[in-house]
Amino acid sequence: MNGLSLASKKSIRDDFTNKIPELKKTLNSITEFDYEFIVDFSKIHADCIKAVPDNKEWITKSLGNIAFQYFESLISNIDKVTKNDDLVRSDFVKITNNREIHFLTDSEIQNYNETVILDGNIYIKARPSNYGTNSGGVGYNILDLLKSSDEVLPLVTKKNIRDSWEQQIPSLKKSLKQALGEDYEFVINWEDVYLKAISAKKDCIDWVTSRLGEIVYAYFESLIKYMNDNAKKDDLIRSEFVNVIHTKKFYFVYDEDINDYNAIEVKDGELYIKVKPESLGTNSSIGYNIVDVIKDPNDVLPLRTKKSIRDEWEKEIPGLKKQLKQCLGEDYQFKVDFSEIYVQIIKANEYNTDWFSRSLGNVIFQYFSSLIKNIENYTKKDDLVRQEFLDLTSTRSFHLVVDNEVEDYHDVKIMDGGLYIMVNPERFGNNASPGYDIVERLHAPDSVLPVITKVNIRYQWTKKIPALKKKLKDAVREEIEFVVDFDNIFEIAKKNSNDGGNWHKSQLGETVYGYFESLVANIIKDDMVRDNFVEIVTTKKIYLIFDEEVTNYNDLLVKDGALYIRVGPSYLGTNSNNIGYNIIDV
Repeated sequence: MNGLSLASKKSIRDDFTNKIPELKKTLNSITEFDYEFIVDFSKIHADCIKAVPDNKEWITKSLGNIAFQYFESLISNIDKVTKNDDLVRSDFVKITNNREIHFLTDSEIQNYNETVILDGNIYIKARPSNYGTNSGGVGYNILDLLKSSDEVLPLVTKKNIRDSWEQQIPSLKKSLKQALGEDYEFVINWEDVYLKAISAKKDCIDWVTSRLGEIVYAYFESLIKYMNDNAKKDDLIRSEFVNVIHTKKFYFVYDEDINDYNAIEVKDGELYIKVKPESLGTNSSIGYNIVDVIKDPNDVLPLRTKKSIRDEWEKEIPGLKKQLKQCLGEDYQFKVDFSEIYVQIIKANEYNTDWFSRSLGNVIFQYFSSLIKNIENYTKKDDLVRQEFLDLTSTRSFHLVVDNEVEDYHDVKIMDGGLYIMVNPERFGNNASPGYDIVERLHAPDSVLPVITKVNIRYQWTKKIPALKKKLKDAVREEIEFVVDFDNIFEIAKKNSNDGGNWHKSQLGETVYGYFESLVANIIKDDMVRDNFVEIVTTKKIYLIFDEEVTNYNDLLVKDGALYIRVGPSYLGTNSNNIGYNIIDV
């Protein structure tokens, strides 16, 4: 203390030397080690007077007291952070292994004062021009300074990991076990996470350093919340979680290649929370799409597709089968190879996989629902259609298959006793309403006439003919028979038509009826014609036939006591309303 005045020496003795033992005692009680407090008062006095000459008297009289305040504030803050905290206390002792606390002046520091730890020593630095200013704030950041030279993680980071991760994780694991029935391990390389984070987030180093455990915990908390919510209410999801994440390990890793702030991936039985280093802590809400992510590598179908099949197919099918039985009186089976269909439609629609994987069950249900609604519309009111349908679908099975050869959105075929909905994979889900033409599809292999033709004959011929016969009988007082070989008529008409018989298929009954209706009208309108009709048509029969000799659309011929309506093979239905206009000539 050479060169110091008596006033300064007195201040040092009374306000520093006499009080320091109590501070040392406090520090010893914390660390169980004795620390030396080292101050060069002569240099401090000289530096401060030089920096602010006007403060010479105040500095001289208060030199010891002010120095004590710096140490007192530091020890108080050390006490706060180490009290009841073995981790902080242990690291403090380890890092300050030289057991010296130095107080000195430094004109280069930016703040009023600064605390640093270097080579096992603590240094309190004061700016000479502001000696005594904010001396009570020394050591407020002592936690931030405690970092061992042989460790990557600062103490403040380790403390946050302990407080906000290690102490919170047991309850998180417990909740996960309650939901899944298994113990899971959370794997994090904290040093790697820390180093890459501070490298990528240079403007947020303090935030990352002080809250790393809390930041990472938020990701796991969000993920497990979503997993628990889904697993608790759904056995399928719970089972799939357990089967797919069979290593029982969750990892937290960085991945620069992900397209969002974060992502979840399951690989080789391990679940990975992936984050970009520069996005760490941004939107840590993760796991909302966990059902979309989970997929058994040994299974073609993702979990969300299985869920769609269960919720939108399996749960709905009993009602559909009941509806079908009510109109047909028989139980039918619905057969769908979901895995094969999924593979084919994903292959054909690679840009729309998300929709198909979410909605497969519902889309397939729509195909069957539409089909059955149309079957119900036709069979419920028509015994003929119902019986023909039952006869043709003898296996009592409906199938849905994909077929690249289908040119339209879909097709319906009845083959080998089963009904097949056939869908082009590229158009899967578009216009999922088959069956509107189901009656046109019904054609027994041993029958010339399709069902739609039989239906038309029944309604437009069989049911209408009795009234027409009665009308003729009332006029000619004789029972006249109308003779039509519908099988023959249909085959010849189909052979000679431009559309393969499609028009005649649905119109044959009413077309043939039109000829007889017109003929009867012309017979009964004239007494002489009526009388001659009875004399000439002795067989009491009127036939409708095809005859290649007919050069016009149609004509009449009396032969062997029968009346023949003759039609050119290519003209069935053409000008039928004029038949019989020349009956008097015939």
